[in-house]
Amino acid sequence: MVTERCYLDWNATSPVRPEVAAAVVDLLRADIGNPASVHAEGRRARRLVDQARAEVADFVGASAEEVVFTSGGTESNAMALWGLLAAAGRPGGRPLLISASEHPAVWAMAEEMARLGAAVERIPVSARGVLDLDTLANTLARRPGAAVAVQLANSETGVLQDLGAVCALAHGAGARVHCDAVQAAGKVPLPPGRWGVDTLAVSGHKLGSPPGIGVLVVKSGVALAPLVPGTQERHRRGGTENVGGIAGLGVACRLAASELPRWQLLSGIRDAFERALLEVFPETPVYGAGTPRLANTSCVGLPPGLRGGAAVAALDLEGFAVSSGPACSSGVERRSSVVEAMGFGKETAERTLRVSLGPGTKLEDVLGLVAALERIWCRGKGGTR
Repeated sequence: MVTERCYLDWNATSPVRPEVAAAVVDLLRADIGNPASVHAEGRRARRLVDQARAEVADFVGASAEEVVFTSGGTESNAMALWGLLAAAGRPGGRPLLISASEHPAVWAMAEEMARLGAAVERIPVSARGVLDLDTLANTLARRPGAAVAVQLANSETGVLQDLGAVCALAHGAGARVHCDAVQAAGKVPLPPGRWGVDTLAVSGHKLGSPPGIGVLVVKSGVALAPLVPGTQERHRRGGTENVGGIAGLGVACRLAASELPRWQLLSGIRDAFERALLEVFPETPVYGAGTPRLANTSCVGLPPGLRGGAAVAALDLEGFAVSSGPACSSGVERRSSVVEAMGFGKETAERTLRVSLGPGTKLEDVLGLVAALERIWCRGKGGTR
C-alpha cells in the first residue's frame, strides 16, 4: 500500500496556499455583511472586495474597473463568449472563431452559441499545437467583426500561442479577442496591456485559492452583454459577491506575482523527465516539444496497448497523481481532442499522459514516475519488455 503520494497534476488544480486558507478562515469568522449593504458590516465587506480587486488588477496588469469577479474559469470563459456575441443585440450577433485546441469548457460554450444561431468556425493548429495564423487571417477577411477565442497556454500540452500576432490580425479586421489565460496565469508573465486582448479569463484554484472564484478582465470600452444580469460588479455580473473567495484570490494573486521565477525553473525537471522517459520508451512522442510552452507541463504518448485512463489509474495505485487531460474530462475513458487537433490519429490520442509539475516537485519525483510507468508496462506484457 502506498503511504507517500507524489502530486504531479498541478494543471488540474493547485493546493490551497496556507496564507490564503488563513485569510479566508479569518474572514469567515469576522463580522461582515453583504458588500452591497450601506451599514458598517456591509462597508467592511466592500472594502475587502475592493482591496482584492486592486490586488488582482495589479497581477493581471489591468485597472480595478476592468476586473469582474466570477465563480471560476468556466464562467469567465462563458461570460466572455456570450457577452461578446450578444453585445450586438442577440446571441448570434457576430461570428465566433475558435482555435481547434481550446479547452473543453470553451468548446462547450461555443457549441451552445452555435445552437442559438451563432456562426462558429474552427481555426486549425499545426502538429506543434500552434494556431494557423494564415487561416485565421483568411477567415477574418470573410468574417469581419468576429470574436476570436484563443487559449494563451494549452492545458494539456502547455503550448503557448502568440497572442500579440492574434490580436494584431483580429483588431485589424474589427474583431474582438477573448483569451483563456486560466492555465497560464501565475506561470508566465501577463504584460501590461495583456497583448491587447479584449477579455481575459483567470481561475483562482490554479493559483492556490479555493475553487469557486475566478475573474474576467474586460478591457475598458469593450461592450459585453451580461450572462447573469444584475447590479453587482458594475452591472457586468449579477449575484452577491463571494467575499471569502474574492479575498482569498487577492492574497493568491499577490503571492503568485512574486513567484514566476520558481515556475520557470521547472523546465529543467520537465526536460529531465522527458529524457528519462525517452530512454525507456524511445518512440514516445512529446507533444509540443520544440515549441514555446509552459515550463511545468509535459504531454507525452504512451506505448501501444496502454491507454491514458488505464495508465492514470495504475499510476494512482503506485502513488502518483497525473492525468490524461483536463480534469473536467476525467472519470471517463477519453481521447485527447488537443492531440487530435494537432493531426494525430484517434488511437494515438487515446494514449496520452499529462504530467504537470509544481514548485515543490523534485527530480526524484519525475524519475520515480518513469520507473513506475516501466513497471506498469512490464506487468501488462507479462513481465517482459
